[in-house]
Amino acid sequence: MKKLTPITTLALLITLVGCSSEEEQPVTTEPLAQDEVTVAVVETTAARSGEQIYQRHCQSCHAPGPGHPATLLLAEKLGPDKAVIKGRADLTAGYIKTIVRGGLLEMPPFRPTEITDGELDVIADYILAPG
Repeated sequence: MKKLTPITTLALLITLVGCSSEEEQPVTTEPLAQDEVTVAVVETTAARSGEQIYQRHCQSCHAPGPGHPATLLLAEKLGPDKAVIKGRADLTAGYIKTIVRGGLLEMPPFRPTEITDGELDVIADYILAPG
């Protein structure tokens, strides 16, 4: 186990002191009721559209044009007509959801905390929509 240096110890103490507040908030340890958990998940799912999810998690790699690594890789492997995933007719919702959840080659998997199961349906519909 590593020992803390005096500078690290000082920085840690300053951080801890800065985190304390004048009014202590009570910490609740009671679990949420099942209805509260379900409502929270539904609200989160309904809050993001397919376009928003795509822009947040997919666009940087899969958008058309240069500078998008997944688009370039797909163009090289499958040809330019299949380089952009948005609007492709040869993909299925099940395939998209499997790849999003499990990853593929350089694409990382997305956990349910990043994209919920409900959002998987929304993003698959968005990707498969023409245009």
